[in-house]
Amino acid sequence: MFNSKIIDLVIGAVMAYFAYDRITTGHTGMGIFFAVLALLNLLAFYLKLRTDKDVRKNQ
Repeated sequence: MFNSKIIDLVIGAVMAYFAYDRITTGHTGMGIFFAVLALLNLLAFYLKLRTDKDVRKNQ
């Protein structure tokens, strides 16, 4: 139904929102934790996008 790249992008955006919300309310530790998780999800999205382009290019 949903592509895994889209799911990684959406989860990364939600985690970025949680990170912003936690940092603004004073919970800096949890904010940093969510920021790291958001960056990892966005990195996974980027790597899947690049891999997909390389596979299509080689076909």
